[in-house]
Amino acid sequence: MGTRISVIALGLGLLLAGLSRDAAHARPLTGPVARIAAVCADYPDQAAAQRSHDTRDPDHDGVYCEDLPCPCLKPGQGGGPAPAHAAPSCTTPTGVQSISFSATKYPNIRRHAERAIRRGWPSVLVVNRSGADARRDRLLAAWPTRAGYDRDEYPPAAGRGRGKGLTRGSAPTGWTADVAYVPSSENRSHGSVLGLKLRRFCNGTKFRYVFY
Repeated sequence: MGTRISVIALGLGLLLAGLSRDAAHARPLTGPVARIAAVCADYPDQAAAQRSHDTRDPDHDGVYCEDLPCPCLKPGQGGGPAPAHAAPSCTTPTGVQSISFSATKYPNIRRHAERAIRRGWPSVLVVNRSGADARRDRLLAAWPTRAGYDRDEYPPAAGRGRGKGLTRGSAPTGWTADVAYVPSSENRSHGSVLGLKLRRFCNGTKFRYVFY
């Protein structure tokens, strides 16, 4: 009986020693903490969004929140926070700003804008980046996708601010707009150029499309 107890005790001792050794060498079960994706409206300017790179990048060019005002950064540029002496990130000029585009390069965008204006949509738009994604998503939910085409909006989501004829629809306010199918390459190029040209302007700035 004593021998049997000794064998059992020896076995338990060896088992506990093995468990202790494994625990000493085990790696902690930790990993990267998942980050909740932000939206462009969370950032005051494009540079701040680019540093965080946690928002949507619909054209997959590595540049985040292209509609936000400058200061701006491109992929791989500067990492730290903006200096305290940085110039104001945007301006709100008086009057209506002309945002120009090539009629040759963007013929379908031009036709759509002109047709929408004939239908009663305003030619004078107002910069409004806040909630642009929500307005776009609500509008386009009823328009199925087509291979090779994008769904162009006029007025654009970032141009449906507080102005005459721009706040149609509620939840969210201003989600309604005219929609047309436009070749994807043309629509995405135009959207990128529009974002770049509006960067220096704050929300509330009035602008219009001009084709040359």
